[in-house]
Amino acid sequence: MRGKAETLELLDRSGIAYELYEHEAVRTVEQARAAGIPHPELAAKNLFLRDDRHRAHYLVCLPDDRDVSLREVQWCLGSRRLSFASEGELGSMLGLAPGSVTPLGALNDAARRVTVALDRALVDAGRVTVHPCDNRATVLLATGDLIALLRAHGSPVRVVDLAPLVPRALSGADLPDLLALCESNPDYYGHYGEPPTLANLARTLRELPPGCRGDQKTFIGYFDAGALVAALDLVRGYPDEESAYIGLLMVDGARRGRGIGGRVVGGVLDRLRREGFSRVRLACIEGNEPARRFWSRLGFAPAGRPAVTPRYVAIPMERSL
Repeated sequence: MRGKAETLELLDRSGIAYELYEHEAVRTVEQARAAGIPHPELAAKNLFLRDDRHRAHYLVCLPDDRDVSLREVQWCLGSRRLSFASEGELGSMLGLAPGSVTPLGALNDAARRVTVALDRALVDAGRVTVHPCDNRATVLLATGDLIALLRAHGSPVRVVDLAPLVPRALSGADLPDLLALCESNPDYYGHYGEPPTLANLARTLRELPPGCRGDQKTFIGYFDAGALVAALDLVRGYPDEESAYIGLLMVDGARRGRGIGGRVVGGVLDRLRREGFSRVRLACIEGNEPARRFWSRLGFAPAGRPAVTPRYVAIPMERSL
């Protein structure tokens, strides 16, 4: 198992440039800040997690000022239910003690069982500070070098987007941004059979299923740093009082594959469950296999007869809460 000396020796041998800062032992983000470690804007915190079957383990690294729930991480990774791994697993799999968790610990994972998930913000920043398997020291190195070192070891590495998404109801003033969002998904509209326009999106904002009131519908936009990155059309109490209906989910085409759709839907499902709804329904366009696989992964299954429209065939899907 590599400790501080062995980790630094490997960095040197690999030709990786780094800066070393030695300090008192720190176990928390607050202690690290109080210790005055240089470059606090590049500091990372690390979560060592496992799924409920103890078959998948993740070392999640994100900016130390970022607060996310385990449920959000779960939806982003597409994992089963997550919890913190035990102190025993931390020692046996990564050779680390509590308070010393670091992505460099994955170099001690001889079986390559632990997936390292780096938040995109750390990658975009270009550099990151992490412990060299000892919480009495911190190294500053390029994030790209860290990823290359881990992959050379054979550790699975994923770059994920855990940035907080800010939801709010969309209105007519948001139509230009909603149009740009929809236009970034030409594959969906190829199945839908009609391109998005300001006029038909304005209708979508207002449209209600038969017998529904306006207060049952919310067209929610999800924003990252002020940019619209996803939208979801939700009708509560339809087709019956115990059900909710998702009419549309759209994610910025440039950000697909980052777990945003799963986080959005996961948050909605959690809220509907707390509100007392028992199931959620939607319709998936026949032939849209990426969408069908996405909804299936989230627990939705075909339910009822397909509905034939002039442009497409809609497959009803449903899941219990």
